[in-house]
Amino acid sequence: MPSAAPIPPEPGGAARAYARPRPELVRLRDGAMVTIRPVAEDDEGSLRAFLGDLCDEARRLRFFSAALDTVAAAHDAAETSAGSRGLVAHDESGMIVGHAVYVPLDPRRAEVAVEVADHLHGRGLGTILIERLAVTAEQHGITYFIAEVLCENRPMLDVFREGFDARMTSREGTQERVEFLTSGWRLAQGRFGSARHSGPARRPPPQSR
Repeated sequence: MPSAAPIPPEPGGAARAYARPRPELVRLRDGAMVTIRPVAEDDEGSLRAFLGDLCDEARRLRFFSAALDTVAAAHDAAETSAGSRGLVAHDESGMIVGHAVYVPLDPRRAEVAVEVADHLHGRGLGTILIERLAVTAEQHGITYFIAEVLCENRPMLDVFREGFDARMTSREGTQERVEFLTSGWRLAQGRFGSARHSGPARRPPPQSR
């Protein structure tokens, strides 16, 4: 999923009524607990460590190249302006284990991307991150999410299709473009559930290595 050039939100649009999400403690399929919260600029160092820890195959599937500039990618991931919205997930120690972001393409559509720590693949974290991101996007008047995915990345395509009823809109070479309604977060929540811890989560101090 390559980066898209962000556009600012429409003046006077849905973003004026936007309430910044509070940190939330959620339970994964295996019972593990992680905290999901909005990304912050001081997450850049932790995001660099997180991206650096991804295996080469995970980086290739997410960024279409294993030769990732983690410094630049972490800087982009920690961006909090220009209309982009990001979420991070961290474990009980404060280590980032997931990240998701959407970048507006026009007032009604945005490109979405997600990455999850290797040891948490298949536990539902990617679905939860996209679900929470879709709630935020819907509040901002974004109607559709679009994602560019390598055709061989079946697990990611399954997340979009099984959780959000995504449909393929085009295929070019080794890439598929899928599209789904941001309101599809309700489908994912109904199909897979979304266990929440009672009460807000506490944000630990940023971790760096």
